[in-house]
Amino acid sequence: MSDGMSDAPVEDGANEATRAEQIRGLLAQVREDVRLGHAQDEEQVLRQRLDEAGLSVGEDELRQYLR
Repeated sequence: MSDGMSDAPVEDGANEATRAEQIRGLLAQVREDVRLGHAQDEEQVLRQRLDEAGLSVGEDELRQYLR
């Protein structure tokens, strides 16, 4: 992406991660993007990344990750 935000796994073995590991990895990317000022709304960007990754997450589960 040209805006400096990461939108794909960059480490070998990323596709072998469990669903929870994938979600935590996306959350770590989102939090770093927010910290660096590349994104503002952590929840919105995480929802977008989850959708792009094809990961379905319910509201309760999402809230647990965002704590």
